[in-house]
Amino acid sequence: MNLLRPFGELDVLGLYSGVAKHLKDFLKGKEIASKTWVKAKIPFFLNRAGKLGPLWINDFDYIDQDFLRIRAKHHLNDVRSRLDERQILLWKYFAPRKYSEFFYATNGEGEGREIERVFIDIDRTNLEAEKSLEVTRLLLEIVEEHKEQDDEMNDLIKSLAVYWTGSSFHLYMFLTKPQPPEFYEEKIQYHRETLFKSWTDAWVRAVKEKVGFKVTGGHEKKKDSIVIDPSQTPSGKLARVPLGCLHMKDFEPDGVSIPMNENMIYDDGIVEWLKGLAPEYVVKHAERFSRYLWSYR
Repeated sequence: MNLLRPFGELDVLGLYSGVAKHLKDFLKGKEIASKTWVKAKIPFFLNRAGKLGPLWINDFDYIDQDFLRIRAKHHLNDVRSRLDERQILLWKYFAPRKYSEFFYATNGEGEGREIERVFIDIDRTNLEAEKSLEVTRLLLEIVEEHKEQDDEMNDLIKSLAVYWTGSSFHLYMFLTKPQPPEFYEEKIQYHRETLFKSWTDAWVRAVKEKVGFKVTGGHEKKKDSIVIDPSQTPSGKLARVPLGCLHMKDFEPDGVSIPMNENMIYDDGIVEWLKGLAPEYVVKHAERFSRYLWSYR
């Protein structure tokens, strides 16, 4: 059976239900979001809790073959009475016959909530994925070294994880205990020009000194540069689900996300392997990949 077309019509829920059981701990208490692609003037739209009501990872338990069969043959209004309310919500978040990417609220929906995890996007724009991997390796090593030298940081950061997004890489830091919103502004936010320096400011500066191409920080995409971007960390921001999320390019999937272990991160041939990952392979090996959701070791 075709994972993305289980009953002849495109349906991403076959893929996302296949990885959902391995994400229950990682996404516990985190509102789900989706990015649905449409060939229109605005190429995609976001579905999230403030718009539709909260969807949770446990709601994916309501996906079964009967539900997918119904979605392939009918429109929602025609079968609404046959569905559970959670199935209706899943339908609204992940419309059949359209590609949707699988996101979640990094530190919860709404502004001003505590920070439990730090999320840094290694944005490569038009540069090769190998360059984003080089920056990811350096950043990982710099953060680990910083932890060893800084008691406060060592006490706060419990573990580090690295994810392939389908196109580039993410670095996560899981905290030993939730921090107030100010933690992001004081320690994680990137500052271009200011007397105050965050941890990220120091990390970006250290990476720039070690590479032969342009690296900067912040959230603005830059051509011919790798951008180290922690801006999706605060509550109210979204992150890509790190296991099984499609990555879209030109309205077609060109990759799928997985967590990485240390051997993968330092394998010089890993990028080509990652680019060739198929959704079916990721679902088949989801349990193995999920071991590295919380730590690359």
